[in-house]
Amino acid sequence: MVVLAVESASLGRLSSSSASSEASSSADWPETVRVAVRVRPPLAREVSTEELTVRAPGEVTAWPDDGLGPGPRYSFTFDAAFSPSEGQAAVYDAVARPAVSSTLAGFNASIIAYGHTGAGKTHTMEGAPDGAQRGIIPRAVADIFEHVERSARPGARRFLVRASYLQIYNEVLSDLLKPGRNGLAIREDRKKGLRAEGLSEWVVRSPAEVDGLLRRGAETRATAATAANDASSRSHAVFCLTFEQSEASGGGEACPRGSVFRSSKLNLVDLAGSERLRVSGASGQRLEECKYINGSLAALGNVVAALTSGTARHVPYRDSKLTRLLADSLGGNCKTTMIACVAAASMAETVSTLKFASRARHVHNSARINEQIDQRTKLQSL
Repeated sequence: MVVLAVESASLGRLSSSSASSEASSSADWPETVRVAVRVRPPLAREVSTEELTVRAPGEVTAWPDDGLGPGPRYSFTFDAAFSPSEGQAAVYDAVARPAVSSTLAGFNASIIAYGHTGAGKTHTMEGAPDGAQRGIIPRAVADIFEHVERSARPGARRFLVRASYLQIYNEVLSDLLKPGRNGLAIREDRKKGLRAEGLSEWVVRSPAEVDGLLRRGAETRATAATAANDASSRSHAVFCLTFEQSEASGGGEACPRGSVFRSSKLNLVDLAGSERLRVSGASGQRLEECKYINGSLAALGNVVAALTSGTARHVPYRDSKLTRLLADSLGGNCKTTMIACVAAASMAETVSTLKFASRARHVHNSARINEQIDQRTKLQSL
Protein backbone atom coordinates (compact mmCIF):
# COMPACT_ATOMS: atom_id res chain seq x y z
CA MET A 1 0.00 0.00 0.00
CA VAL A 2 1.17 3.55 -0.74
CA VAL A 3 1.41 5.75 2.36
CA LEU A 4 0.82 9.49 2.03
CA ALA A 5 1.39 11.83 4.96
CA VAL A 6 0.29 15.16 3.60
CA GLU A 7 0.90 18.76 4.65
CA SER A 8 1.63 20.44 1.33
CA ALA A 9 3.32 23.79 0.98
CA SER A 10 2.35 26.68 -1.26
CA LEU A 11 4.40 28.93 -3.50
CA GLY A 12 2.21 31.80 -2.37
CA ARG A 13 -1.04 33.12 -3.78
CA LEU A 14 -1.08 36.32 -5.76
CA SER A 15 -4.28 38.20 -6.59
CA SER A 16 -3.46 41.61 -7.99
CA SER A 17 -5.89 44.32 -8.89
CA SER A 18 -3.50 46.58 -10.76
CA ALA A 19 -0.41 46.46 -12.95
CA SER A 20 1.68 48.07 -10.22
CA SER A 21 0.79 45.39 -7.70
CA GLU A 22 1.52 42.71 -10.31
CA ALA A 23 4.94 44.21 -10.93
CA SER A 24 5.56 44.35 -7.19
CA SER A 25 4.56 40.70 -6.77
CA SER A 26 6.76 39.68 -9.70
CA ALA A 27 9.72 41.43 -8.12
CA ASP A 28 9.62 38.80 -5.35
CA TRP A 29 10.14 35.98 -7.87
CA PRO A 30 13.49 34.21 -7.32
CA GLU A 31 16.03 34.14 -10.13
CA THR A 32 15.87 30.34 -10.19
CA VAL A 33 13.20 28.13 -11.72
CA ARG A 34 10.31 27.44 -9.35
CA VAL A 35 9.48 23.75 -9.03
CA ALA A 36 6.35 22.11 -7.62
CA VAL A 37 5.49 18.41 -7.35
CA ARG A 38 2.01 16.97 -7.80
CA VAL A 39 1.18 13.39 -6.85
CA ARG A 40 -1.49 11.73 -8.96
CA PRO A 41 -4.15 9.67 -7.15
CA PRO A 42 -3.64 5.91 -7.58
CA LEU A 43 -5.76 4.15 -10.19
CA ALA A 44 -7.94 1.17 -9.32
CA ARG A 45 -5.58 -1.21 -11.15
CA GLU A 46 -2.47 0.07 -9.37
CA VAL A 47 -1.14 -1.83 -6.38
CA SER A 48 2.12 -0.81 -4.73
CA THR A 49 4.09 -1.58 -1.57
CA GLU A 50 6.27 1.47 -2.12
CA GLU A 51 5.99 4.68 -0.17
CA LEU A 52 5.73 8.27 -1.38
CA THR A 53 5.35 10.91 1.31
CA VAL A 54 4.55 14.61 0.91
CA ARG A 55 5.22 16.94 3.85
CA ALA A 56 5.55 20.67 4.49
CA PRO A 57 7.34 22.74 3.39
CA GLY A 58 7.39 21.11 -0.04
CA GLU A 59 9.24 18.03 1.13
CA VAL A 60 8.85 14.77 -0.80
CA THR A 61 10.27 11.41 0.30
CA ALA A 62 10.30 8.33 -1.93
CA TRP A 63 11.01 4.85 -0.62
CA PRO A 64 11.27 2.32 -3.47
CA ASP A 65 10.74 -1.41 -2.98
CA ASP A 66 12.03 -3.70 -5.74
CA GLY A 67 10.29 -6.77 -4.32
CA LEU A 68 13.34 -7.83 -2.31
CA GLY A 69 12.67 -5.30 0.41
CA PRO A 70 12.68 -1.50 0.81
CA GLY A 71 15.56 0.30 -0.86
CA PRO A 72 17.19 3.62 0.09
CA ARG A 73 15.00 6.59 0.90
CA TYR A 74 15.19 9.63 -1.38
CA SER A 75 14.31 13.02 0.09
CA PHE A 76 13.77 16.23 -1.88
CA THR A 77 12.67 19.78 -1.12
CA PHE A 78 10.67 21.81 -3.62
CA ASP A 79 8.87 25.13 -3.66
CA ALA A 80 5.54 23.33 -3.29
CA ALA A 81 4.12 19.82 -3.14
CA PHE A 82 0.55 18.66 -3.68
CA SER A 83 -1.03 15.44 -2.47
CA PRO A 84 -3.60 13.46 -4.50
CA SER A 85 -6.42 15.04 -2.47
CA GLU A 86 -5.61 18.61 -3.57
CA GLY A 87 -7.61 19.85 -6.51
CA GLN A 88 -7.02 21.92 -9.61
CA ALA A 89 -7.82 25.24 -7.92
CA ALA A 90 -5.17 24.75 -5.22
CA VAL A 91 -2.51 23.93 -7.81
CA TYR A 92 -3.44 26.91 -9.98
CA ASP A 93 -3.52 29.42 -7.12
CA ALA A 94 -0.12 28.40 -5.80
CA VAL A 95 1.75 27.54 -8.99
CA ALA A 96 0.23 29.25 -12.02
CA ARG A 97 -1.37 32.46 -10.79
CA PRO A 98 2.02 34.08 -9.97
CA ALA A 99 3.21 33.29 -13.50
CA VAL A 100 0.09 34.83 -15.02
CA SER A 101 0.55 37.94 -12.86
CA SER A 102 4.13 38.22 -14.13
CA THR A 103 2.93 38.07 -17.73
CA LEU A 104 0.41 40.83 -17.07
CA ALA A 105 3.24 42.92 -15.62
CA GLY A 106 5.31 42.56 -18.82
CA PHE A 107 7.53 39.55 -18.04
CA ASN A 108 7.77 36.41 -20.12
CA ALA A 109 6.64 33.36 -18.15
CA SER A 110 6.55 29.61 -18.73
CA ILE A 111 4.73 26.82 -16.95
CA ILE A 112 6.10 23.39 -17.84
CA ALA A 113 4.43 20.10 -16.92
CA TYR A 114 7.03 17.32 -16.71
CA GLY A 115 6.78 13.65 -15.70
CA HIS A 116 6.46 10.07 -16.85
CA THR A 117 3.59 8.90 -19.01
CA GLY A 118 0.26 8.71 -17.22
CA ALA A 119 1.37 10.96 -14.34
CA GLY A 120 -1.36 13.58 -14.89
CA LYS A 121 0.42 16.31 -16.88
CA THR A 122 -2.34 16.97 -19.40
CA HIS A 123 -4.98 16.85 -16.67
CA THR A 124 -3.00 19.45 -14.72
CA MET A 125 -2.52 21.73 -17.73
CA GLU A 126 -5.89 21.33 -19.48
CA GLY A 127 -8.35 19.44 -17.31
CA ALA A 128 -11.97 20.15 -18.14
CA PRO A 129 -12.98 23.35 -20.00
CA ASP A 130 -15.15 24.48 -17.08
CA GLY A 131 -16.07 23.57 -13.51
CA ALA A 132 -13.87 22.42 -10.64
CA GLN A 133 -11.73 20.23 -12.92
CA ARG A 134 -10.54 23.14 -15.07
CA GLY A 135 -6.80 22.97 -15.55
CA ILE A 136 -4.14 25.66 -15.57
CA ILE A 137 -4.71 26.81 -19.17
CA PRO A 138 -8.45 27.66 -18.94
CA ARG A 139 -7.95 29.27 -15.51
CA ALA A 140 -5.06 31.38 -16.81
CA VAL A 141 -7.11 32.48 -19.82
CA ALA A 142 -10.00 33.53 -17.55
CA ASP A 143 -7.65 35.56 -15.33
CA ILE A 144 -6.07 37.33 -18.30
CA PHE A 145 -9.39 38.46 -19.77
CA GLU A 146 -10.69 39.49 -16.35
CA HIS A 147 -7.62 41.71 -16.07
CA VAL A 148 -8.22 43.16 -19.54
CA GLU A 149 -11.85 43.94 -18.75
CA ARG A 150 -10.95 45.48 -15.42
CA SER A 151 -7.94 47.52 -16.54
CA ALA A 152 -8.68 48.75 -20.09
CA ARG A 153 -9.31 52.51 -20.34
CA PRO A 154 -10.35 53.94 -23.74
CA GLY A 155 -7.81 56.43 -25.02
CA ALA A 156 -5.33 55.59 -22.26
CA ARG A 157 -4.73 51.86 -21.84
CA ARG A 158 -5.27 49.15 -24.45
CA PHE A 159 -4.64 45.42 -24.67
CA LEU A 160 -4.23 42.76 -27.33
CA VAL A 161 -4.06 38.99 -26.76
CA ARG A 162 -2.83 36.55 -29.41
CA ALA A 163 -2.67 32.76 -29.24
CA SER A 164 -0.61 30.08 -30.97
CA TYR A 165 -0.43 26.32 -30.54
CA LEU A 166 2.29 23.95 -31.73
CA GLN A 167 3.48 20.40 -31.18
CA ILE A 168 6.82 18.65 -31.54
CA TYR A 169 6.14 15.16 -32.88
CA ASN A 170 9.11 12.93 -33.75
CA GLU A 171 11.33 16.05 -33.85
CA VAL A 172 9.04 17.84 -36.33
CA LEU A 173 7.38 21.14 -35.38
CA SER A 174 3.76 21.44 -36.50
CA ASP A 175 1.12 24.15 -36.22
CA LEU A 176 -1.84 22.60 -34.39
CA LEU A 177 -4.15 25.37 -35.61
CA LYS A 178 -3.15 25.11 -39.27
CA PRO A 179 -3.22 21.41 -40.26
CA GLY A 180 -0.59 20.62 -42.84
CA ARG A 181 1.76 23.39 -41.72
CA ASN A 182 4.62 21.09 -40.64
CA GLY A 183 8.38 21.24 -40.49
CA LEU A 184 8.49 24.71 -38.94
CA ALA A 185 11.97 26.10 -38.28
CA ILE A 186 13.03 27.74 -35.02
CA ARG A 187 14.43 31.24 -35.46
CA GLU A 188 15.89 33.68 -32.99
CA ASP A 189 14.91 37.35 -32.89
CA ARG A 190 16.96 39.72 -30.74
CA LYS A 191 13.83 41.51 -29.59
CA LYS A 192 11.22 38.76 -29.57
CA GLY A 193 13.42 35.81 -28.61
CA LEU A 194 12.94 32.33 -30.04
CA ARG A 195 9.98 31.64 -32.30
CA ALA A 196 8.70 29.02 -34.72
CA GLU A 197 8.83 30.59 -38.17
CA GLY A 198 5.48 30.42 -39.95
CA LEU A 199 3.49 29.56 -36.83
CA SER A 200 0.01 31.08 -37.03
CA GLU A 201 -1.11 33.58 -34.39
CA TRP A 202 -4.76 34.28 -33.65
CA VAL A 203 -6.13 37.43 -32.07
CA VAL A 204 -8.49 36.33 -29.29
CA ARG A 205 -11.00 38.52 -27.48
CA SER A 206 -12.63 36.15 -25.00
CA PRO A 207 -12.08 32.87 -23.13
CA ALA A 208 -14.63 31.27 -25.48
CA GLU A 209 -12.46 32.06 -28.51
CA VAL A 210 -9.41 30.58 -26.79
CA ASP A 211 -11.38 27.47 -25.87
CA GLY A 212 -12.29 27.03 -29.52
CA LEU A 213 -8.62 27.10 -30.49
CA LEU A 214 -7.70 24.65 -27.74
CA ARG A 215 -10.37 22.21 -28.92
CA ARG A 216 -9.19 22.49 -32.51
CA GLY A 217 -5.57 21.90 -31.48
CA ALA A 218 -6.48 18.93 -29.29
CA GLU A 219 -8.09 17.23 -32.29
CA THR A 220 -4.83 17.54 -34.22
CA ARG A 221 -2.35 16.68 -31.47
CA ALA A 222 -0.84 13.20 -31.63
CA THR A 223 -2.22 10.87 -28.94
CA ALA A 224 -2.52 7.09 -28.66
CA ALA A 225 -3.26 4.31 -26.20
CA THR A 226 -0.40 2.37 -24.58
CA ALA A 227 -0.24 -0.24 -21.84
CA ALA A 228 0.71 2.53 -19.39
CA ASN A 229 -1.78 5.22 -20.48
CA ASP A 230 -5.10 4.98 -22.32
CA ALA A 231 -4.65 8.47 -23.82
CA SER A 232 -0.91 9.01 -24.02
CA SER A 233 0.37 12.26 -25.53
CA ARG A 234 2.82 11.34 -28.26
CA SER A 235 4.07 14.88 -28.76
CA HIS A 236 5.23 17.86 -26.74
CA ALA A 237 2.69 20.71 -26.95
CA VAL A 238 3.18 24.44 -26.36
CA PHE A 239 0.22 26.80 -26.12
CA CYS A 240 1.43 30.39 -26.13
CA LEU A 241 -0.45 33.56 -25.24
CA THR A 242 1.16 36.83 -26.30
CA PHE A 243 -0.04 39.76 -24.22
CA GLU A 244 0.43 43.32 -25.52
CA GLN A 245 -0.46 46.45 -23.61
CA SER A 246 -0.01 50.15 -24.30
CA GLU A 247 -0.37 53.05 -21.95
CA ALA A 248 -0.49 56.65 -23.11
CA SER A 249 1.85 58.96 -21.25
CA GLY A 250 -0.37 62.01 -21.46
CA GLY A 251 -3.84 60.89 -22.47
CA GLY A 252 -5.46 61.89 -25.74
CA GLU A 253 -4.46 59.67 -28.62
CA ALA A 254 -4.49 55.96 -27.78
CA CYS A 255 -0.94 55.32 -28.95
CA PRO A 256 0.96 58.60 -29.20
CA ARG A 257 4.69 58.92 -29.45
CA GLY A 258 6.09 58.61 -25.97
CA SER A 259 3.65 55.89 -24.97
CA VAL A 260 4.95 52.75 -23.29
CA PHE A 261 4.34 49.36 -24.91
CA ARG A 262 4.85 46.03 -23.19
CA SER A 263 4.77 42.69 -24.98
CA SER A 264 5.06 39.49 -22.95
CA LYS A 265 4.46 35.79 -23.49
CA LEU A 266 2.94 33.05 -21.37
CA ASN A 267 4.15 29.63 -22.55
CA LEU A 268 2.03 26.72 -21.31
CA VAL A 269 3.97 23.53 -21.98
CA ASP A 270 2.58 20.00 -21.75
CA LEU A 271 5.48 17.62 -22.31
CA ALA A 272 5.02 14.08 -23.53
CA GLY A 273 5.85 11.63 -20.75
CA SER A 274 8.97 9.56 -20.49
CA GLU A 275 8.39 5.83 -21.05
CA ARG A 276 9.96 2.55 -20.03
CA LEU A 277 9.38 -0.02 -22.77
CA ARG A 278 8.67 -2.86 -20.36
CA VAL A 279 5.85 -0.75 -18.88
CA SER A 280 4.37 0.88 -21.99
CA GLY A 281 4.68 -2.19 -24.22
CA ALA A 282 5.42 0.09 -27.17
CA SER A 283 6.07 -1.45 -30.57
CA GLY A 284 5.95 -0.34 -34.19
CA GLN A 285 4.92 3.32 -34.50
CA ARG A 286 4.53 3.67 -30.72
CA LEU A 287 8.11 2.45 -30.27
CA GLU A 288 9.40 5.00 -32.79
CA GLU A 289 7.51 7.75 -30.96
CA CYS A 290 8.91 6.54 -27.66
CA LYS A 291 12.48 6.85 -28.97
CA TYR A 292 11.92 10.46 -29.99
CA ILE A 293 10.13 11.35 -26.73
CA ASN A 294 12.81 9.82 -24.51
CA GLY A 295 15.57 11.29 -26.68
CA SER A 296 14.23 14.84 -26.39
CA LEU A 297 13.69 14.47 -22.64
CA ALA A 298 17.24 13.17 -22.28
CA ALA A 299 18.41 16.28 -24.16
CA LEU A 300 16.35 18.40 -21.73
CA GLY A 301 18.11 16.66 -18.83
CA ASN A 302 21.50 17.43 -20.40
CA VAL A 303 20.60 21.11 -20.74
CA VAL A 304 19.55 21.33 -17.09
CA ALA A 305 22.71 19.49 -16.04
CA ALA A 306 24.88 21.93 -18.00
CA LEU A 307 23.06 24.98 -16.63
CA THR A 308 23.47 23.81 -13.03
CA SER A 309 26.98 22.32 -13.18
CA GLY A 310 28.79 25.60 -12.62
CA THR A 311 31.61 24.45 -14.89
CA ALA A 312 30.00 23.72 -18.28
CA ARG A 313 31.25 25.95 -21.09
CA HIS A 314 28.53 24.87 -23.50
CA VAL A 315 24.78 24.34 -23.05
CA PRO A 316 23.50 21.83 -25.66
CA TYR A 317 20.25 23.63 -26.53
CA ARG A 318 20.53 22.56 -30.17
CA ASP A 319 20.52 18.83 -29.42
CA SER A 320 16.74 18.69 -29.86
CA LYS A 321 13.86 20.85 -31.08
CA LEU A 322 12.40 20.82 -27.56
CA THR A 323 15.48 22.23 -25.85
CA ARG A 324 15.99 24.77 -28.60
CA LEU A 325 12.40 25.98 -28.21
CA LEU A 326 12.69 26.13 -24.40
CA ALA A 327 16.04 27.94 -24.37
CA ASP A 328 14.46 31.21 -23.18
CA SER A 329 12.57 29.35 -20.44
CA LEU A 330 15.72 27.66 -19.13
CA GLY A 331 18.45 30.18 -18.48
CA GLY A 332 16.95 33.07 -20.45
CA ASN A 333 14.53 36.00 -20.26
CA CYS A 334 11.68 34.22 -18.52
CA LYS A 335 10.08 33.47 -15.17
CA THR A 336 9.70 29.71 -15.25
CA THR A 337 7.69 27.30 -13.15
CA MET A 338 7.94 23.54 -13.52
CA ILE A 339 5.29 21.13 -12.27
CA ALA A 340 6.70 17.63 -11.81
CA CYS A 341 3.84 15.13 -11.97
CA VAL A 342 4.43 11.76 -10.33
CA ALA A 343 2.57 8.59 -9.27
CA ALA A 344 3.45 6.37 -6.34
CA ALA A 345 2.74 3.17 -8.29
CA SER A 346 5.52 4.03 -10.79
CA MET A 347 8.30 4.52 -8.26
CA ALA A 348 11.31 4.10 -10.54
CA GLU A 349 9.95 6.73 -12.91
CA THR A 350 8.91 8.90 -9.97
CA VAL A 351 12.40 8.91 -8.43
CA SER A 352 13.88 9.80 -11.83
CA THR A 353 11.38 12.66 -12.21
CA LEU A 354 12.10 13.98 -8.70
CA LYS A 355 15.86 13.93 -9.32
CA PHE A 356 15.43 15.90 -12.55
CA ALA A 357 13.05 18.39 -10.90
CA SER A 358 15.47 18.90 -8.01
CA ARG A 359 18.23 19.83 -10.46
CA ALA A 360 15.92 22.12 -12.45
CA ARG A 361 15.26 24.12 -9.28
CA HIS A 362 18.84 25.42 -9.50
CA VAL A 363 18.57 26.79 -13.05
CA HIS A 364 19.07 30.57 -13.04
CA ASN A 365 17.04 32.83 -15.34
CA SER A 366 17.34 36.55 -16.07
CA ALA A 367 13.81 37.85 -16.56
CA ARG A 368 13.14 41.48 -17.42
CA ILE A 369 10.09 43.53 -18.31
CA ASN A 370 9.71 43.63 -22.10
CA GLU A 371 9.10 47.32 -22.59
CA GLN A 372 9.32 49.45 -25.71
CA ILE A 373 8.95 53.18 -26.18
CA ASP A 374 8.04 54.92 -29.46
CA GLN A 375 7.97 51.65 -31.38
CA ARG A 376 5.03 50.21 -33.29
CA THR A 377 3.51 46.92 -32.21
CA LYS A 378 0.63 44.95 -33.68
CA LEU A 379 -1.57 46.62 -31.09
CA GLN A 380 -1.09 50.00 -32.77
CA SER A 381 -2.25 48.72 -36.16
CA LEU A 382 -5.68 47.64 -34.94
